[in-house]
Amino acid sequence: MKEINESLAVERFQAMVRKKTVSAKDGNFDKEEFASFLPMLKEKYPTVFGTVEARLINEFGILIRWRGKDENLNPVVLMAHHDVVSDEGQDWLHPAFEAEIHDGCIWGRGTIDTKCLFASALEAMERLIADGFTPERDIYFASSNCEEIGGDTMPKIVEWFTQNKISPWFILDEGGAIMSNLPMGIKTPFAMVAVSEKGWGSVKLTARSKTAAHGAKALPGDKVPAPTKLIRALAKLDKTPVKAELTPAVAAMLKSFAPYIDGPVKAVLNNISVFGPVVKKVLASNADTAAMISSAINLTKLEAGNEKGTVPDTATAQLNLKIAPHDTFDGVVEHIKSVVGDEIEVEVLTRSDPPAISDHNTKSFEIIKSTIKNVFPDVGVSPFILNAGTDARHFAKICKEVYRFGAFRLDDDLFATVHSANERMPVKDYIRCIEFYTELISNIN
Repeated sequence: MKEINESLAVERFQAMVRKKTVSAKDGNFDKEEFASFLPMLKEKYPTVFGTVEARLINEFGILIRWRGKDENLNPVVLMAHHDVVSDEGQDWLHPAFEAEIHDGCIWGRGTIDTKCLFASALEAMERLIADGFTPERDIYFASSNCEEIGGDTMPKIVEWFTQNKISPWFILDEGGAIMSNLPMGIKTPFAMVAVSEKGWGSVKLTARSKTAAHGAKALPGDKVPAPTKLIRALAKLDKTPVKAELTPAVAAMLKSFAPYIDGPVKAVLNNISVFGPVVKKVLASNADTAAMISSAINLTKLEAGNEKGTVPDTATAQLNLKIAPHDTFDGVVEHIKSVVGDEIEVEVLTRSDPPAISDHNTKSFEIIKSTIKNVFPDVGVSPFILNAGTDARHFAKICKEVYRFGAFRLDDDLFATVHSANERMPVKDYIRCIEFYTELISNIN
């Protein structure tokens, strides 16, 4: 196979980044930028689009089918999203939608999240098709135009698969990456492949008192005013976290870390079945690792009265929930109710249950793992639970093997640019991402 034409690959990636495909919940977005996205891809990737079938779903969502030799085999679905968040109010060193190259990096919104994956997959297809390659099974590529706003494109793509009675073998979406500065002082970079993700939602707590108190004179009614009731309930909730659980996926992650740790911790991680309670306690003591083993409840909004000298008769709080895969949304809400007591009203505002945890002891996970090791021989590979949400959760309804991994290095500095200023992708990492997709598609055979 020919070497990657790096200058051409970068030029095509830059063209994708320059498309200002910013999604917006209020519907106030540039439809022309989205409408012109697929035609631009067809122009830039003539070999791919001369071979595959491409369709639009939900107006601007893109679904590509690369037919394989045997249509009876379950297909593989690769995923990304081509919508991005706005750069409004952010202080960029270089323009967010010019895709300029500085310091060996392509700067621009979407370079990490996640036009890099879309471009890398297309580059891999372009290389393989030009080399005469045809996959054994169908390869689909699905990209949403509204992932960043929790839109309905990917659910409609999943519905298309259901209506056409297509059951994917496995799914690979964004989510994990090659991470450094891992917990427990691990210096070796690890490719973290998510096997599930958090559910999410929000609830509103309301405390009421029969009458208010004005000035220094208490009026008849409750002795405890509404704000005090609410504060006491929130304090109880803060001291009563949702029960943690060491799932097999997290246990496997910790075991994969063991070879890279010295001292007694190594023995503990190699014997989690014995030291499980100790491990849970240690993980729960750190905010980053606690998120892997338990659901999280965070206070995001607090409101009461605004009149000087008057104690209000109503106080409210809004809570953001991140639901661990071993929990359910209803279960976490019941936990909240049991802790705050009957005096506090609990109202569900938004909700989404977490998807099931995909097995990491599968042929598909092994293919992903071996591909990572071949392209990035210096890294470890581990399953983990993503403390965020992706479009992959929709495919979990029709596929049991759903994974999340972006084949690029994501250190703390780059991670901080996601949804923020100065998002950028090192050119060398983008080229490696192309190599990953090229080998992954080859290995699927």
